[in-house]
Amino acid sequence: MWALRVRAWPQLAAVSAMAGMVCLMVSGCAVTAPRGEIDPASLADAEFLNYLADRSLVSTDEAYRAVLILADGQDGRESFEQRQGELQGRDMARSAWALGPDQAVDKGSVAFMVMRACQIKGGLNTRLLGSWGLGDRRYAFRELRFIGLLPEQAGVDHELMTGGELVGLLHKADEYMEKAELYPAVEVEMPPASAVAR
Repeated sequence: MWALRVRAWPQLAAVSAMAGMVCLMVSGCAVTAPRGEIDPASLADAEFLNYLADRSLVSTDEAYRAVLILADGQDGRESFEQRQGELQGRDMARSAWALGPDQAVDKGSVAFMVMRACQIKGGLNTRLLGSWGLGDRRYAFRELRFIGLLPEQAGVDHELMTGGELVGLLHKADEYMEKAELYPAVEVEMPPASAVAR
């Protein structure tokens, strides 16, 4: 009888762990990113990116703002709802994720947004399954690791993102966008040649 009980412990532990994970996924338990000493809304975009570098965890609102700065060169939105609406309207974020503004954001969500900002198409899994929302963040994370925007030791897609990791990703994504000529050319009005010759 005792031998049966002892042998059942590993199965019981596995079932308990699975039940716990399902409860977490269904209940939507989320980690709240700690508030910093500075209100990020009071910072200009460049100061905001410097502020992000020291964050232990990045909130969804901070990630949304950072991705809009990457995509547009500036944020210009005043609220989380405006940022979320803009990103969802461009299919750079999805409402199905149900991310709250103060919720710590995972690496897969950020990878998906950055991949869309950089207009990276991805591989077959990304195009087929990711376009339906099945594994969209996981495949985006893998794609960014594959092309070198995320380091190989970046962990996994469902881990929470730190500020340093986000700033590093933004830096590499910025270089990628510049090489791919995704930034609009700035038109400069040149003086007439006769005025320069004098």
